[in-house]
Amino acid sequence: MKEFVHSLFRGNWISTLIIVVFAWNALHQVDRLGRWRASDVLGWDVESYYHYLPATFIHGDPFDLSYVAALDSLLHPDGSHSRFGIQTHPTTHRDVIKFSCGTALFELPFFLVAHAFTLATDPQHADGYSPPYQLAVCLSTVLFVTWGLFLLRGFLLRHVPDRDASVALFAIALGTNLFFYASNTCGMSHGYLFFLFAAILYLTDKWHRAPRACTAAWLGVSLGLTLLVRPVDALVVVVPLLWRHNANGKWTSTITLLRTRPRDLLVATGCALVVCVPQLIYWKLATGDILFYSYQEEGFDFSSPHIIEGLFSYKKGWLVYSPLVALGLLGLLVMLFDRRSRPYALPVIVFLPLMCYVVFSWHLWWYGGSFGCRPMISALALLALPIALLSASAFKKHWALGAALVLVVVCGVRLNLFQQRQYEQNIIHWEAMTRERYWEVFGVDSWDHLTPFP
Repeated sequence: MKEFVHSLFRGNWISTLIIVVFAWNALHQVDRLGRWRASDVLGWDVESYYHYLPATFIHGDPFDLSYVAALDSLLHPDGSHSRFGIQTHPTTHRDVIKFSCGTALFELPFFLVAHAFTLATDPQHADGYSPPYQLAVCLSTVLFVTWGLFLLRGFLLRHVPDRDASVALFAIALGTNLFFYASNTCGMSHGYLFFLFAAILYLTDKWHRAPRACTAAWLGVSLGLTLLVRPVDALVVVVPLLWRHNANGKWTSTITLLRTRPRDLLVATGCALVVCVPQLIYWKLATGDILFYSYQEEGFDFSSPHIIEGLFSYKKGWLVYSPLVALGLLGLLVMLFDRRSRPYALPVIVFLPLMCYVVFSWHLWWYGGSFGCRPMISALALLALPIALLSASAFKKHWALGAALVLVVVCGVRLNLFQQRQYEQNIIHWEAMTRERYWEVFGVDSWDHLTPFP
């Protein structure tokens, strides 16, 4: 039996297969749900992220979104989405989009393809919101999340065998709500942020192994895009700053490397700032100010964070709806007790509490309608190495312990995909879950004999 288990993991094909299976199932889910055919992809936050593209490339004025009200009344006749995320500045009288343009930049390539296709085949519907454009948003999300998984795979294989990389990728890709936001709710920022966190890990490790200005430039671009997509996630900068690499038995920190290569710091910082220039120009032209807080009355209450609720509540708890995250936290603990991997754990251990404190200090700490805890999806990339090293430690102790860990991951994936189907049917409510309701519907796959809720 031991030889059979080990034979399954020879070569590097399993981790690739897992990513291919993820992409295939995400595309199948996009097709099965068919939300793009019903023009139901662009709504609420997704639509607000996206407005930059049709406003700029089709309607010709990103500061006048007067057309959106009529469009929303057509696509969303219940009136719930009317000009959501759009405000008119009191001084300039120009429209300002609530969200920054980072997500729109990721969607731009597929948007341009959809626009060219629609102009050629159905020009009267080349308005930026018809089904081809909505499909483009879905495909963009699947592509970048899949790319992020491949970057994560490349990073992991520098540190662990394919067997352990496969366990980590399987847990994160299909055992958390990452899959939901890559297939069911496309167009949100979280899938792109996962890609960026994976890129930052990959590039940081690569730069430490072979310092080059080109690598530093791409790392700067990734950090700048992270700030542009969702400013809070720019806290991830602590990971490359605190990263250390073991070369020939000697640990080298980022600070030490930068002392010998100060130009790389200038290159990375310059690239990060350049990426943010379009948003600064937009704010200046729209509001008269280079920096503008577009969330109005919404904000943080750092004196009363909801960290316990954010992690453990039945409403949106990160560990409740993505329990395999606990493997990552356990893996960090294992890394702390191993001097060979401890330096890789420290940046993540610094980042996670800081991120949780800020994220769960938001006035709406559960972040509205969502499956599970969506603001922490990007951080899943940072838990890949801890899970992989946990797997390596388990298999090293005894093959049966490693097999038990794999079984736990399989069960976690099964639970995650089942609960996502429950969410689709509103059996798991989008915002109002309680302890009592969670256990009432646990394992229930239909509304038969269920009481209405809420």
